[in-house]
Amino acid sequence: MPDTTSNITGGPQTPTSASKGKRFAAGIVDLVIIPVLLGILAGIALLAANDAVRNTVLILINIGWMIFRDAVFSPGRKMVGLKLVSVATGDKPTLGQAFIRNILLIIPFILVVGYIIEIIALLTKGERVADSWAKTRVVDAA
Repeated sequence: MPDTTSNITGGPQTPTSASKGKRFAAGIVDLVIIPVLLGILAGIALLAANDAVRNTVLILINIGWMIFRDAVFSPGRKMVGLKLVSVATGDKPTLGQAFIRNILLIIPFILVVGYIIEIIALLTKGERVADSWAKTRVVDAA
């Protein structure tokens, strides 16, 4: 009779957390290159608009991009073989989780401070502060 007690894991296996280097590389693409390109394109399209309209649209584009990259598709994470998952389900995060995860980065008044906090947390702990708030985790893609 086979031994059925060995290899019992007690639940779903947790994927390996992503390395800091891969997360930084993905961040360069997703948080610098793509937002700059989106800003340039939107800025050109909105040349005739007044400053208030242009600034509002640029902020909304940035917020939309941040939520899209976490809830739908992240080119930077894809390029380095990472994915974002919900800790609870192991699936893609919900729109709500994507919003919470980016709250420090999308509020214009705390944007710079938010980036500094998130970079320090990533460098020291290997996880962003807002990942714990949103109950998400960046892991190596299988």
